[in-house]
Amino acid sequence: MTDTTLRLCHTGMDEQALKGFQACLSGLGTETWGLAEEAGADAAFIDMDSDLGPYLLAAHRLLYPLRPLIVTRRPAGYRPDPLTIELPKPLRPGALFAALGQARDLLPRQAAGGLADAAEGAADALDNIPDEMPFDALRSHPTFVPAAEPAGLLRRFEERLATLYVGSMPDVDLNDLDAREQIQYQPELFLQGLVARAVSHAREIALPVRIDDTEGPALYLDPRNGRVYSARSANALRALAQLPTRGTVRLAALDPRTPSVPAGLSARPLEDFEWELALWASRGRLPAGTDVDTPVRLGSWPNLNRLPLPPEAVRIAGLWSRGPLSLRDTVRQLGIPQRYVFAFYSACFALGHVDAPARRAPRSEASGPSTQAGQVVSGGMIRRIVGRLLGPRSDGLPPAAQA
Repeated sequence: MTDTTLRLCHTGMDEQALKGFQACLSGLGTETWGLAEEAGADAAFIDMDSDLGPYLLAAHRLLYPLRPLIVTRRPAGYRPDPLTIELPKPLRPGALFAALGQARDLLPRQAAGGLADAAEGAADALDNIPDEMPFDALRSHPTFVPAAEPAGLLRRFEERLATLYVGSMPDVDLNDLDAREQIQYQPELFLQGLVARAVSHAREIALPVRIDDTEGPALYLDPRNGRVYSARSANALRALAQLPTRGTVRLAALDPRTPSVPAGLSARPLEDFEWELALWASRGRLPAGTDVDTPVRLGSWPNLNRLPLPPEAVRIAGLWSRGPLSLRDTVRQLGIPQRYVFAFYSACFALGHVDAPARRAPRSEASGPSTQAGQVVSGGMIRRIVGRLLGPRSDGLPPAAQA
């Protein structure tokens, strides 16, 4: 790709639809456009005919409020949006070429540099944007300065919401109680919380349970074999998990006479799924009520070879395995952004890998889940890797030694 290439990502398409989309693109040449990963794209194409098209659109607009979006149709009740371009099916090369041109015209004009780098230098405007701010509310935000080009103005906010697992929240003053409120979220309001409650209920009744969304059955959870079965794509689940559910998903009981999970659904380990849900909901924040000065110790190791990891996860895990250390001191000792530590902690806490009281729950809430003690970390390849990353111990013992 060149500096003037329009970087395009896509979502919501099944295999057949993707083939048609790629065939349509192939007739346009590659001089002015190219496919890119979601985080580095200038524009996105969303197939609204998928079962969760509206969710994907809502989540993409929340994460990338200043990105031009090309959609196959606008969902019912969708508010007018100058950055959303409608491209009805069947897709034709000429119409797609025109839509790509419209998307390019919505991008801020610049003399040099790649289009995906247009938001560089705007970090100062991003510091105080709340994680759950709706797109429409951006126009009344104090950092919003009127400009003649709405797309260029909104693009200043892209980096703030662009990163998948850790977000882009800047570090805050941890001595400021108001600032500490900004780095917290309520897991129970997200899919993470609903799944945790569903798993607990399934264990009580010793049967699988189902979670429905507005389109019908979405997930089947079976703690008996430690598996989750999904009727939704990975992108659709991510869209569901990153936003507060607000009643869009609910726990549903299976018929006790036929409690089996339907055949043909994709399956994965339940533990992996709950870990990822916590990362998606957290995005570099902490469960509400977390004390950043309470010492944290890694009671059991998450499977770092299998799980998706936020940046610096191995160094954080190695530090906590040595002895208790607060979140504040973890950030200081490793010299890394707070969101890296907070995201890893949120996921570890969700699965009971850390020995620390994570939340001071409000009086109206039930007590939070207790942590589970695990095996003490012993030797092996992972220990040697951690030892090299952390360097010598302050007490003079070898990195692989355990106090």
